[in-house]
Order: sequence, then structure tokens, then C-alpha cells
Amino acid sequence: MKEYRINIRFNPENEKDRMIVAYLNGLRETQNVSRNSFIIQAIYEKIVEGDRDAALVEQIRAVLKEELSKVSFAAASDEPDEPETDFSFEVSEEDLEKSKRLLRSGLEMFG
Repeated sequence: MKEYRINIRFNPENEKDRMIVAYLNGLRETQNVSRNSFIIQAIYEKIVEGDRDAALVEQIRAVLKEELSKVSFAAASDEPDEPETDFSFEVSEEDLEKSKRLLRSGLEMFG
């Protein structure tokens, strides 16, 4: 197969492009990797990652479908449930007097 070549142009006025150019220029010193091999690897990983993501989504869907098939759902009623309104609060005279004393002592702190 004939060698395939592609030219990439970066815009020096674009911040993202400048960052990429600086990174690519430092590859030889920091990672001992050529720009060409780095770009090929990055493209390959992006392709594989996309395939992996699609496969993961399908696996999640299959698991959810299987798990939800075991669950039964009941239709909700159009009528709202009546809240429990049978509350009864009983306060003894002793508790009421104690609360009043605490309230008075608290108010006395403020003069």
C-alpha cells in the first residue's frame, strides 16, 4: 500500500490550536515519541474508545432490559391518596409549664 499523507494546519490565533502545537513540539523531549506516531495513536484510541462506548451503552441497555423484565409495574390511580390527618398531640400541664419556664428564662437573657 502506498504511504498515505495528510497535512494538518493549526491556527496560531486559536488558543486550543496553540496548546496542541506546543504539546506536539514537546513530545520528542518529554515522551521520546514522534509527532506522527502520537497522532496516529491518538486517532486510533479515539476510534476504539468510540466503539467501546457504544458497546458499553448496549451492555447497559441489555442489563436494564433484563432486570426490568423481572419487575411488575402497577398503573397509578388518577385519584390522589388522602394524607393521614388523624394527628393528636397531647401535652401535659407539666410539660406546658416547663416550656413556659424555659421560654421566660430565654427571654430574660435579652432583658
